[in-house]
Amino acid sequence: MRTQIFFLTLLLGSGSAFGQSIPNFSGVFLRQYIEDHGVTTFITGADNPLILDIKQGADTLRVNEMQHGVQATDVYDLSGKATMNASPDGVRSKDQVKFHDGRLVLKSEWTNPHYAGTDLVTEQTWELSSDLQTLTIQPKINPRGLRRDSRRIAVFARQASLRVALEKAEAASAMNNCKVAPHPFGWVTRLDQSRGVVLGYTNFDELVWTVAFDAYLRGDFFSGLRRTDAAEEAGFRKNGHVIQTYDGSLTLEVIPYIKPHPRYLFSTMGAVMGWGNPQLPEWLLNLRFRIKWVGSESRDLGEVPAELGHEPWPDESHPRKMYQIAVPAQDVPLTDSLEVHILSAAGTQLGCIRGHI
Repeated sequence: MRTQIFFLTLLLGSGSAFGQSIPNFSGVFLRQYIEDHGVTTFITGADNPLILDIKQGADTLRVNEMQHGVQATDVYDLSGKATMNASPDGVRSKDQVKFHDGRLVLKSEWTNPHYAGTDLVTEQTWELSSDLQTLTIQPKINPRGLRRDSRRIAVFARQASLRVALEKAEAASAMNNCKVAPHPFGWVTRLDQSRGVVLGYTNFDELVWTVAFDAYLRGDFFSGLRRTDAAEEAGFRKNGHVIQTYDGSLTLEVIPYIKPHPRYLFSTMGAVMGWGNPQLPEWLLNLRFRIKWVGSESRDLGEVPAELGHEPWPDESHPRKMYQIAVPAQDVPLTDSLEVHILSAAGTQLGCIRGHI
């Protein structure tokens, strides 16, 4: 009798009507990186940390996503029944989960009330490593208008606690670190330096949107400036003379933009929603800036006044808003970097860009 009870308990505890084992995803996980599969992207996942706080019960799976202070909670029915969830921006999804070979498969039908024609179906496969320390999530995305699926794999590491995860996320965030990577499209401007140069860019995600900043250096100084790559005259030439320092002042231009996207993990945002130029929210229209020169002689210029205007290009039918900042640069070596700290109206740092010509 005891043997029969034991095997009956084992069968019922296996998780499904067919005796399939159901893994327990409970725990706190921090995204470490994203692997691309046939898709070019500038997203690494490390400087835009995403936290998953997962609680799995007998009947439901509750997933709380946290990123840069924004949170969203989804609840899934483990029996396979469809559930309705909503994003912070009002995008709704009908979600259904099933288990297959020790993996969780989540299928979602998304409806976006703000963008007609952007409804889509996504599918994610969740899998725990054998030691239960690593969670991988691979989405299969089938948005309308795309000829092929877009595949990425996100890798999450289990954390000791939510507090530990939040501390690690804050330390890794691009909002708190100065990004020194070159702008992905910087080579375009570098071909013609008479209009200035790309200084750099930075961005951060908040679940339902991406906020990005482009920075450029302009000014009369760049007229006639030519980069020389020959070893015997490395540096810059202007009007036939080798120059090593700036002359006068420069104009720093910072362009903010925001890209809304449906809230599913590491989506192909550009392909699904279009990059567009949506209206900036009020909090991006009152930014502050703190700048300094870093190099042979560091010069902290502190917080500097900025003027909000529009891009001056006449061929743009909808020019983006742009901050212009006068930067003293007399006798600053051309090898020095300009460090730009982008602050909210309340003084919270939203990002940092450091670069040089």
